[in-house]
Formats: sequence, C-alpha cells, structure tokens
Amino acid sequence: MLAASKVRSREATSRRQRGSTFKHFRRLLGYVWPHRRYLLPAIGCILLMAVTFSLSIGSVLPVLTVLVKPQGLHGWVDQHIAQERFGCELAVYDRLRHRNVPGVPGGTAKIRSLKTGSPLAETGQIHEGDFILAVNGVAGNAIRIFRELSGRPTSFSIQYRAANSEEAGTAAVQVKPLDLKYAALRRAVARIPAGESPEQRWRTLSVVLMLLLVVVFIGNVARLFAQYLTVLVNSRAILDLRRQMYRHVLNLPLSEFAQSTSDTMSKFIQDMNDIFRGLNNFFQKVVAEPFKALGAVILALYLNWQVTVIVMLGAPLAVVLFRKLGKKVRRANRKLLISYGQMLGRLESTLTGMRVVKGYTRENHERRHLFRIDRRVLKQQLRMGFIEALTSPVVEMLGFVAAAGVILYFATDILHRPDRTPEFMTMLICLGAIFDPVRKLSSVYPKLQRANAAAQRVFELIDSPSEYDLDAGKPRIAPLQRAIEFENVSFTYPNANRPAVRNVSITVNAGEIIALVGPNGSGKTTLVSLLPRLFPLDEGRILIDGQDISQVTLRSLREQFSLITQESVIFPDTIRANIAYGRPDASLPEIQDAARKAFADEFIREIPGGYDSQVGEHGATLSGGQRQRIAIARAILRDAPILLFDEATSQVDPESELKIHQALEAFLKDRTAFVIAHRYSTISEADRVVVMDEGRVAAVGTHDHLFHSCPLYRRLYETQFRHAG
Repeated sequence: MLAASKVRSREATSRRQRGSTFKHFRRLLGYVWPHRRYLLPAIGCILLMAVTFSLSIGSVLPVLTVLVKPQGLHGWVDQHIAQERFGCELAVYDRLRHRNVPGVPGGTAKIRSLKTGSPLAETGQIHEGDFILAVNGVAGNAIRIFRELSGRPTSFSIQYRAANSEEAGTAAVQVKPLDLKYAALRRAVARIPAGESPEQRWRTLSVVLMLLLVVVFIGNVARLFAQYLTVLVNSRAILDLRRQMYRHVLNLPLSEFAQSTSDTMSKFIQDMNDIFRGLNNFFQKVVAEPFKALGAVILALYLNWQVTVIVMLGAPLAVVLFRKLGKKVRRANRKLLISYGQMLGRLESTLTGMRVVKGYTRENHERRHLFRIDRRVLKQQLRMGFIEALTSPVVEMLGFVAAAGVILYFATDILHRPDRTPEFMTMLICLGAIFDPVRKLSSVYPKLQRANAAAQRVFELIDSPSEYDLDAGKPRIAPLQRAIEFENVSFTYPNANRPAVRNVSITVNAGEIIALVGPNGSGKTTLVSLLPRLFPLDEGRILIDGQDISQVTLRSLREQFSLITQESVIFPDTIRANIAYGRPDASLPEIQDAARKAFADEFIREIPGGYDSQVGEHGATLSGGQRQRIAIARAILRDAPILLFDEATSQVDPESELKIHQALEAFLKDRTAFVIAHRYSTISEADRVVVMDEGRVAAVGTHDHLFHSCPLYRRLYETQFRHAG
C-alpha cells in the first residue's frame, strides 16, 4: 500500500510539473535574488547596454542623412521640427527628379502634403504642392526656410507660390509655441559643425561618428560588467544550490543510496552545469535582448508604424514554435541526464574494480557495456542538437520573409522618391535589429528548457523527505543502562523481492557482547544497521531501556554508537582527521592514544607527515590492514556506549589481529557490542551467539550450547570459524 501511494504521489507530481513549463526555472531565480547587490548593477549595465545599442541603431539615420539628403543633418532636423509644428510633409525641390516648374530654382522648400488640422491648410491659401519662398522676410533655399519654420516664433508670415502660377502670395500662420524637446534637440544639433559644402559635411560626419564611438565604447563597457556580474551572480547562486543539495543529501535516509549513487553524482555535476548555462543565457540574452530590440521597435514605429505592427504580428508564431520545440528539448535533456548518471555509475564501478577487470581480462566486456550507454547518450544529444539547430533557420526564414515584404512595400516609394532612401535603409536596419534578438532567443529557449529539466531533477532531490524531518518535538535518548529489545522486527530493501530481516525478537542486556553469525545474506549487517535507524523498520520496534528508538531524535540515538564496517571507510583527508571523524574536537594526545590502542600508531609514525599526512581518495596510500586499524581507532576514540562491529580483520596479519582483539577486549569492558563474527576467536569472547538464516533468528546461545543443538551453527563452525580462528 505504501509503495502504491508513493507511485501515485510521484505521478501526480509529474503531472503538476508538466503543467508548468518553467516552474522549476522560476524557482532557480529565488537563489539568484539573495545576491541582488550584484544582480541589480548587472541589470543596470544590461539596460545601459540596450540603450547604447538603440542609439547606435538610431545613428544610422543621421549618418545617412548627412551623406544622402541635400539639406544635411541640421536641415533634416529643422525639417522634422517644422513638419511636426505645421502638420505637413516638406521636401527639397529637385528640378532633375521632379516635374520642372518654370521660375522655381532647385533646392526650394516644397509642401508635399498637408495633414488634417494643419495650420497651413487653415489659412485657406496654402495647398499641397505649393512652394515656400520666404518666412518672416527671410528668403532662400529649403535649408533656410526649414530653419525659420522650426524657430521659436508663434506667428509667421509665409510667402508662397503655387506650382501652376507664377504669382507669389503671403499668408499669416499661427502655430503653438516650440516644444521643449524640440528646443533641446535644436540646441544639441547646433553644437555639431554645420555646412553645405562637401568639406563641411565631412566635418559634420566626423563629429557624428565620434559621438557614436563614445556611445559604442560606453555600451561595450556596460556589456563587460553586465557579463561579469551575471556570471558572478549565477556562480554564487549555483554554489548556494549545490550547498543546499549536499546538505539535504547528507540528511537523506540510507535507503536512498541502497541502489546507486551515480545519478546523485550526475546531479551535482552535469545538472548543475546545465543550470549554470541556463541562468547565464537568461540574464545575458533573455533579459538583455528584448531591451536591445525595444529602441529599434520605437524607431521603426516612428518611421512607419503600420509596417512595424504587421511585421511584429509574426511574434506569436515564433513563440508557439519555441514552446513546441522547447518541450521536446526538456524531455530529451531529462533522458540525457539520466543516461549521464548511468554512465558515471558504470565508470565508477569499473575504475574502482579495475584489478578484478584486468584479473579476469574483462576489458572488452566493460568497453562494450559502456559503449551501449554512450550510444544512448549520443542519441539524446543528437535529438537535442537537431531541435536546437532547427529553431534558428526557421526564425531566419521568418525574418527574411518580413524583410522582403518591407522592401516590396517601400520599393514604389523609393523608386519615385529617392530622398526617402535614408528612412528606408534605417527601417531595414531596425527590422534587422528587432529580428536579431528573436533569432538569439530562439537558440536560448532550448537552453532554458535544458536548465529547467536539470532544475526539476535537482529540486526533486531537494524536496525529498529528510530522515530528520520527523524529529521535531521528540526527546533525546539517554545512554543505555538496562537492555536493548528487538520486538518482531522486519525490514525489506527497496525493490527487493524478500525481506532482509523477518520477525526478529531478541533482548540484549547492557554490557553484553553479542556475536552475530550466519551465511552470507542472512541479514546480520542489516539487523545491526536497524539499531541506529540507518533504515526504517517495516514492522515491529526496537527499544532501548524501554524507549522506542523511532520516538527519539535521530542525532541523540546515533550518538550512542561506534561503528566499524567490514569495508573500512577512509576519507581523502589527514590520518588525524580520519581518526577524529566521530569526535572532531578531540586533542592530538587523545587521537594518538586511540591509535595506540588500535595498534595504528606504530605505522602512522613511519609515514612522512605522521598524523597530518594525506591518505588520498579511499585511503589509496594505505594498505588494507592499515585502513582497518584506523577505522578501529576511530571507533575507540568516539567512546560510544554501544559498538557495532562488522569484523573486518581479513586483511590484517595474524600478529596485528591478535593485538586488535586485545585492544577491543579492553575497550569492550562494560560496553554493549554487536559483533558480526567471521572468526572463532571473536565468538569465544562473546557472551551469546545469535545464529541468523534468511533474515530470521535460527538460534541463540553460547558456543558450546549451539554446537550441540544447532546444525546450522555446527556447519558454519566446521566450514568457517574453526579454520579462521
């Protein structure tokens, strides 16, 4: 029932996760926010970078205006202001390109069109196609006329001439005061050298390009700091996430690692790399690119809002495309990360068992096995690579179609009005600047989905129940005084087809040494592992002095035990740190005393560096017997009231084994011990022997009693203990 409930819970969780596309990635951003003292300046730099990018795009129009338009930059600005004030479209009359009007010199200001409500139209005298000859008594070419029309006066006397008449007329025109923004624009442009000759235009262009250079420099400095600060923020966020995950992994039940640790290792390595890349792309692309496109959108809307809106209607199509491809990437990446975990597991088992692999000449078998996993990894990588490669060409095709439509739309106008060329070119550049972020985001979206898939796996681990979650409000347990009782204890490993321990009921008095014997797989190690709650009971209970160990705090319970495992665990640290692992506050004399009792001091002093020497990964610099003696010294130093000892003397020479047993004999005085025995010398020192078979207690008694009453014990003695003792 419990297993079925867990399966249903996982399925419900999976449905919820599928229902929210970026749920896990949004949760990642919560790890970024604590580093906002770096994040906010980074976003500020991103905004500044976007502003400078927009200014550089916008500078195309004045540069082309200087090079192409006859009125130059200053005249173009004055023309723009005049058009806005008078509600009309003005042009510079070109006798070669326009219909020849006798008596009107080239370069004269011409009214191309009038808007509804134009102050010029309200006079009833001025019409579309008329020429403006003078303003407030100032006559001259279009450049002078534009300058006068964009000035501060609100009353104008305009001398005009119709295209079909040789007579000039005068009209009085009233307009609103000059807006502050236009006044500021005129003052800014006035600081740039003006002139109509090629040499003067060259100076104007030089100043404009120098100003653009300053803008580009500021933008690149902002880009530098934006990228560095986002990497800083994301690295710190990943560090926090990895720390939380490691803290939680250490608090998970041991049953979570009964099958394999390779998938957990993959989450620390490959999943974290995907998350880091996703966060970097999010801030450097997803946040920055839309702001970069914003300025281009604004300028494009100003140049021709109808075309811009039509082109941007393709954005929802791109979003739908991204979502569909992103879901495929997320699923493929999840499978890829699982395959990475399997690959790490196979590599770890092969490398740690290399002696066996070579001894049995199984190199080819291991190679083929790993290659099969590699092919699964390759399959998922190619699937994601194809999907990611597909998005950018599709977006570029959409962009080309949009650009082609814009070109065709403007073609007629440009062919008849070459003076609109700067606006046309600027419009194309703006559309390119709009689609370039879309193209970049198309390649970023799959990366975000990969990060989302990795985050889902990481948060599944972080959200899994900790073995300390249920300790709140529970009392601490006092050191053992009377007895330990097993009452109908049963336990089954995850995915196992039969219980490892079945209905075990025994009582162990304080100070009693219990030897556990039995065939391999009979449940000896599992039974002693249940005492410190390394695994949760399926049935029954264990009592210490009448107190149920499931009803006390886990830390206080485990403080009652010293543990010596059959395979000595040595950490990649100093010998001193390994011995003091259970008591990190122990002094050096205490550590040395424990080492002497375990007969480890004699070889430690011969090692260069002594107690401060590094032992390497898995204690690689030590022999098997040395590792076991250090593990025994660790247990002696902890000095806990209960010893759990899986006899691990197979790699110790007989002389050292005798000394170790002498040390343990002294250490076990007035101490309760559970010893998984493999030698008769251990059994002979025990107060009672518990015989186990297929998870059950087959018999309990002394050696002499069991030898005569228990056939299984007698067979074990004849085949194992007598020759090993």
